[in-house]
Amino acid sequence: ITMATMTIEVIHVSDIHFGSGENHGRVNPQTGLNVRFEDFALALKKVVDYTIEKGCHLFIFSGDAYKNASPEPVYQKMFARELNRLSKHNIKTVLVVGNHDQLLRATQSHSMSVFQSLEVSGMVIVDRPMSITIDTTAGAVQLVGLPHVTRHNLVALEKYRESTAQEIDRLLAEHVKSLLRGYYLDLDATMPTIVTAHMSTDSALAGIEEELLVGYTQTFPTEIFVNEKIDYVALGHIHKYQVLRQSAPAIVYAGSLERVDFGEEKEDKGFVHVHLERNKTDRDETAAAPDLTGILIGELAKKMLPNCVLRLRYKILQDDLGLVDEDKLRAAANQALSFKMQAEIVSDYGRSRIPHLTETSAASPLSAIETYLDEVAPDKKERLLSRTRELMDKLSSQQS
Repeated sequence: ITMATMTIEVIHVSDIHFGSGENHGRVNPQTGLNVRFEDFALALKKVVDYTIEKGCHLFIFSGDAYKNASPEPVYQKMFARELNRLSKHNIKTVLVVGNHDQLLRATQSHSMSVFQSLEVSGMVIVDRPMSITIDTTAGAVQLVGLPHVTRHNLVALEKYRESTAQEIDRLLAEHVKSLLRGYYLDLDATMPTIVTAHMSTDSALAGIEEELLVGYTQTFPTEIFVNEKIDYVALGHIHKYQVLRQSAPAIVYAGSLERVDFGEEKEDKGFVHVHLERNKTDRDETAAAPDLTGILIGELAKKMLPNCVLRLRYKILQDDLGLVDEDKLRAAANQALSFKMQAEIVSDYGRSRIPHLTETSAASPLSAIETYLDEVAPDKKERLLSRTRELMDKLSSQQS
């Protein structure tokens, strides 16, 4: 094992969920595959392309590769193809077993088992709690990993048979906290360290994944990851990208790579590029391009009737025109007798930030409103400011 002598470039991605969202798409007659699955596969391919092009050293997938633990062969094929590309470029890969990857019965088997059987070079499967050292081409990284944890194992023990669900939850949280504390004690404080897990935490904002859960899930306290030896925490399970802690350590949910349902239509999707060094870790949030084609296909699916005359009209920014794949839209509308598309180009003026509306000017609410009105409604400024002062005085008197 070589000690890290340079920045270790790490890609953190999560919740691919191959097989999800296909009810919003149709079969591509050229490939025989659902167009939404093709979107998911392309999203993963782009992440792997980026990982290879940037010369990254470690690829962490923090759980939920498929819609369920018995994926169709084509899903496994596409996932394996991308993992094989990473292996060929000597990029170490960590796969965390998530709740959708686990079989809900008394077995150690899961949807990642095939990669263990094949003994793919440079791959670590986190299907049990572990603490290991991974030797990348840029140096060694300590990794503490947790798969998705459930109460099933505790419930199966005789001494917990009569315990309530709340008692089991408390015992499980204490068990995980104690387990991690033991791992932390044995870490080398001079080496960069990553913790990865697939779980809900108490400070995370949940999203559509709550509707996709297979079996039971529990929320764990975020503080179990805070330790002076840890540099980055790569979390999965929550589909909304979010940073729970900025540094020492950074605690990040990468979010789902693609939108699995309309509940995620307004969320940015992508992955995280981590520049890992001991006590000096930085990161880039690399957003995927918005899936405008997928959104439009979803709307088509709502209106589609066999042999209908179908017209699609949508508004779009000029810069986003290239993000719409018209061939996929035509394929999605293959049941229509006729199909036409009409795009209306709209201005993005409304999205532009007012350059004078800085953090300094926004320190005073009245000052911020005045700056805003100067830009958008100068002729109504005095009247609206007068009304604003009245409302602010009223609120102030009520609070006092």
